[in-house]
Amino acid sequence: MAINKNSNAYIIIYTVVMVVIVGALLAFLATSLKDKQDANVLNEQKTSIMKAFGEAEANFDEVVTIGSITDGEFVVVEDAAATFELLGDRKALAAIENNLPIFKLEKDDVVKYVLPIVGKGLWGDIWGYVSLQQTEDNVVITGIVMDHAGETPGLGAEIAAAKVQNMFQSKKLYDETGAFAVRMQKGGAQNEHQVDAISGGTKTCDGVNAMLETSISKYESFLRGAEVEAEADVEGDEVATEECCGDCCCETEEATVVEPTNEVEE
Repeated sequence: MAINKNSNAYIIIYTVVMVVIVGALLAFLATSLKDKQDANVLNEQKTSIMKAFGEAEANFDEVVTIGSITDGEFVVVEDAAATFELLGDRKALAAIENNLPIFKLEKDDVVKYVLPIVGKGLWGDIWGYVSLQQTEDNVVITGIVMDHAGETPGLGAEIAAAKVQNMFQSKKLYDETGAFAVRMQKGGAQNEHQVDAISGGTKTCDGVNAMLETSISKYESFLRGAEVEAEADVEGDEVATEECCGDCCCETEEATVVEPTNEVEE
């Protein structure tokens, strides 16, 4: 009996069979290649972190300490896999408030930290990594890497370009009042905290500004620790000076005065 290839039944059966075959093939490939895909994602994450550090040629596993900021303190993380899994889940990363992932690199007596940053651009997610160095009176950006899901080519998508990212280097996070001050400024940078915004990419730049402030502010108690300690040392010195010049010192001096006598020391 000849098969009528023009019948509805034949077309439906043929379509179902092809869908099943192609679906099974794709499922098999996805399963068999999962380890390689995961390895590629992990390598991309490490590469981006090293670029933010400015050490693209260095081996991540040899020079970077993986940690978390827990209750304002740096804690070394033993389960690196969980940290990188969190980095891949931008929604979870944006929601986390404690046990914040952080990466530490020490070189030539200089310590830098890289923080993950996540936010929203004009058309979708934006994300990246920012490298920071603590000083006695501020926190300075030493590098940044940003990427996006679908910002406009030639406009907002320029946040992924090196020429834009390089402008963030050496920018101080906080102004003289202590407020977070780093931002992409429409019309051009006006101080040591700002960088030039992208012409025609205002909404994406606004997203970058919100991303930086929201993501970095979670780490503020840790990042400003060096500044707080320096201020505490200065205040401690001032208090010590006041105490030495106070009444207690004078009383001590008076108490130790020896009245002259006619006795001769033998």
